[in-house]
Amino acid sequence: MKGSCCSLTGPLTNLPVRQNLSVAVQLAAQKGRGAAVMVVKIGALTEINHWQGYEVGDRVIRTVMGRIEASLQENDFVGRLGGGHFLVFLNHGRQPDRLDERVQMLLTAVSEPMHFGGGPLLINASAGVSLMPEDAGNADELLRNAELALRTARAGCARFFSRDLQAHLAGYAEVRSAMVGALEREEFFLVYQPQVCAASGRMFGVEALLRWQSPTLGLVPPDRFIPVAENVGLMPQLGAWVLASACRQASLWRARGTPLRVAVNISASQLEDPQFANQVRAILGEQALPPALLELEVTESMLVGDVAECQRALEAIRQAGVKLALDDFGTGYSNLAYLRHFTFDTLKIDRLFTNAITGDSSGDTLVRAIVAMGSELGQDIVAEGVETPEQAEALRKLGCSRLQGYYFSRPVPAAEISMIPDVQFTSARSGSFLG
Repeated sequence: MKGSCCSLTGPLTNLPVRQNLSVAVQLAAQKGRGAAVMVVKIGALTEINHWQGYEVGDRVIRTVMGRIEASLQENDFVGRLGGGHFLVFLNHGRQPDRLDERVQMLLTAVSEPMHFGGGPLLINASAGVSLMPEDAGNADELLRNAELALRTARAGCARFFSRDLQAHLAGYAEVRSAMVGALEREEFFLVYQPQVCAASGRMFGVEALLRWQSPTLGLVPPDRFIPVAENVGLMPQLGAWVLASACRQASLWRARGTPLRVAVNISASQLEDPQFANQVRAILGEQALPPALLELEVTESMLVGDVAECQRALEAIRQAGVKLALDDFGTGYSNLAYLRHFTFDTLKIDRLFTNAITGDSSGDTLVRAIVAMGSELGQDIVAEGVETPEQAEALRKLGCSRLQGYYFSRPVPAAEISMIPDVQFTSARSGSFLG
């Protein structure tokens, strides 16, 4: 059964592939052998079809099939499930300890760049794996479990099914169901975390942070509901609501004589919208808010892809007079060669580097390098996750422009922002309120 004949053709139901899987599972069970069902996904196939054409996409599919077949052993098989998804059945006999190695070797082989068309094609492959008999004893359950595992697999990695994963996905479904109509029912709200000017110790601005109070689930953490909102396509509407609400609040603070710059996180879907810059202009106009009092934050991962298109989107925002910040800097893909393509006003140092500041200077090196790079590019530096006075003082001395974290304040409702006091550093320097 090495190398299934149903690799590229077959009915839309994929019945031949599933029939082969049923037979393979039954044979393995009769002989008392362990096995694994692996679903491999080629994440870049849609983009390749779009940019390179379907003929190139078909060549990618054939190449992937060939690479998988070359990795198979006796009684293994591969079949195409449809699109960029492939089913692989792996017998591991009496050597289950080698299964991890086999899975990773197969994924590595599939992910090798392909050299045809206009240049090398990078294949973004991931996989979900379900084990027999540990996870299930029949073909349908094994395939379903492998597909569940695939949903949480990162690019280039394989994820094995587990009961904990099953519970996590059940929780995902629960959040997705509760989220239907939540925006219309006004269940979302904003809190604000201060950013303190390192030169003066005074509040420079705030970051607007989204929260969700569900009547059925209670207060749902952002890291639980935001991925769901992204996957179900809610982020454009939710992001527009956050932006309008934050600008409205910033306008109220300004009218009361306390102009604070408000930082708002935007999603990939917003950045990809060609009308987004116009939407930002419209909101600023409605709220009579000066553009310099709005800062939009993007993450490094949002900039991976079409560089020219990202440049166009970011430049349109900057032409509106709005500030741009690169969030979680240093944890993703950015480097000097990469950042030369984009113009940011602010770099936000991830809390990972802030936590390395311990007072003995051992964690200073990376922060000093980021500050030096930001200064070279004319950017302000914001350090996130500041939790102690020692960290605050060290980061100020290293040259960070603004500081943010629990040491100054937890995220609070807008009404409590005015109650947050200024900060007295050990050796405060002179500086204006707006840095």
